[in-house]
Amino acid sequence: MEEGGKLMKGYSRSIRGPAVVGFVTLILALTAFPLAALGGPPADAEYIGSETCADCHDDVAESFGGTAHGLLLGKVEKYEGKLCESCHGPGSVHAEEGDAELIWTGETMFSSNRKSPCLDCHTGRQFYDWQFSSHMTEDVNCASCHASHVPAGQVLKQSTPELCYDCHSDVRASFYMPSHHPVVEGKLDCQSCHGIHGSGNKFAVGQDVREQCFSCHADKEGPFIFEHDPSNEDCSICHLPHGSVADNLLVQSEPTLCLNCHSMHFHATIPGIDNDGFEAPQAPGRQLSSTYDSFKRSFLTKCTQCHTAIHGTDQPAQGISSGGTGFTR
Repeated sequence: MEEGGKLMKGYSRSIRGPAVVGFVTLILALTAFPLAALGGPPADAEYIGSETCADCHDDVAESFGGTAHGLLLGKVEKYEGKLCESCHGPGSVHAEEGDAELIWTGETMFSSNRKSPCLDCHTGRQFYDWQFSSHMTEDVNCASCHASHVPAGQVLKQSTPELCYDCHSDVRASFYMPSHHPVVEGKLDCQSCHGIHGSGNKFAVGQDVREQCFSCHADKEGPFIFEHDPSNEDCSICHLPHGSVADNLLVQSEPTLCLNCHSMHFHATIPGIDNDGFEAPQAPGRQLSSTYDSFKRSFLTKCTQCHTAIHGTDQPAQGISSGGTGFTR
């Protein structure tokens, strides 16, 4: 056994070196391949100036002065004379070979393996989370939504929300539900609630989704003396943010939605008795009255007909059994 143990130890040592070297080589190959396949200016490429670019791309050069990039970059000293190459990289080899893969283009300059060149200039707070955003992880890049060689003020390829609908067709359908946020009506836009370039929580603007909802629905925020737990946790427990077939963007219609968490009132579970003055099994000692329709009425009546302050209230409920937490006023 001892000799066998020594043999195994020797065997493991003999394969450890080559295995580690092979693993490291594989990782380097996998990480290097995308970088090599991206294209772009070679290492020996040199800047040749915008006038040389205009010899072939005269249509772009003619209108570039009226674009947002032309108006702004033209005032930056370090870009003087090489506005095109400030984004596309040095173009000497591209000009000689005429190969689009030898310069950065809208298809090659964006990759998860390198920082977006747009972020060299666009450094505002709204871009801080771009690298971790939902758009970035799904290979949506700046050129997917923005156009660079267009007149100033028209940098989006389409107006929103139509631009967003190209990918989010399910959301578009939601906005045509009977109950929906007024995006179709033009009173809200996708950017009213979403940080397009990334954010800290569920792709919403604020750090807390509830805070984003409260920016419009301030009366639901509180704090309240009597608080409804879902309102303190997440609005989407009860509401669908884009649209719903139920009223008020509810996930389900009442009372089904409420019965997911709450049991029915004791009088709704009592078999119909067509007289007054009986004692309910679920509430011993209480003299009640009921009818044969009591169970049916409980399912055809919205809970908020009585519990009107469903998000929270400072006023105690009048019912004794609820301890004031019935949200009736």
